[in-house]
Amino acid sequence: MLLEKDEISIRFMQDNIHDYQLMAKWLTDDKVLKYYEGRDNPFPLDKIIESYQPIVRGDDPVVACLFYYQNTPIGYLQYYSLNDLPESDRQMYCLEETDNVYAMDLFIGESQYWNQGIGTKLISAVVNYLFEELEAKKVVIDPQVWNTRAIRCYEKCGFVKIKLLREHELHEGKYWNCWLMAIERKKSVHLY
Repeated sequence: MLLEKDEISIRFMQDNIHDYQLMAKWLTDDKVLKYYEGRDNPFPLDKIIESYQPIVRGDDPVVACLFYYQNTPIGYLQYYSLNDLPESDRQMYCLEETDNVYAMDLFIGESQYWNQGIGTKLISAVVNYLFEELEAKKVVIDPQVWNTRAIRCYEKCGFVKIKLLREHELHEGKYWNCWLMAIERKKSVHLY
């Protein structure tokens, strides 16, 4: 288990059929695809295995995780150090400094768990993990500008909009603008 907090647990995704089937269930659901990957880009089981197996086996710098709420698997989370990405991928974030900067992506794949504050709890726990355990200086995320529910959630967790990334992500046949949002590790103040 990567971490457990507030009825949420996160574990590394495994190279097994059960985990791939969960991902295929979520990434063939139009409600989920509306926000993640696009309804024109479903991921049936064979595509899930082809896409996620290299990540799970460590052939990719992305760390893939599944998260649970009250012991029920409800979604997917990934994070990665920007320094581990090829230069061309780092440039798409338009940041001057990428040392100890992590990016994350996620979705709740079980729509009955939407709008319950679970995303806020999850993101707060992951950000804290990245700051405390991996010594991140900054964490970034890049939601599409129309995804106001996600943006509100990230803002509740302390993320701020720092840059508009124009035509940043292909989604359902169109390149969408995205907000680059960031949260910085708070520097501790010692009073003497």
